[in-house]
Amino acid sequence: MEKNLNSKIEEKIKNILVSELDVNPATIADCNSDTPLLGRGIGLDSMETLSLVAGIEKEFDIEIPDDDLTVELFRSIGTLAEYIIKKSGE
Repeated sequence: MEKNLNSKIEEKIKNILVSELDVNPATIADCNSDTPLLGRGIGLDSMETLSLVAGIEKEFDIEIPDDDLTVELFRSIGTLAEYIIKKSGE
């Protein structure tokens, strides 16, 4: 069950990356749970990361406090999905 939920959330994250941040869909197609969001993965900069946060907050109806905006949170699509599951359950 949790694996399925993770996959659904990862797909929504990918959709936000394409629709809100204009990330190339071909780049997203090659992504998986371990793909880094920063640096050599998708390569988001700080402004794009904040846009992603805004999109996630709207899509999942959660609030991500500034204290949670760490490099570790954006380590990969999977770590972000796990965080969203945790926040949604609170």
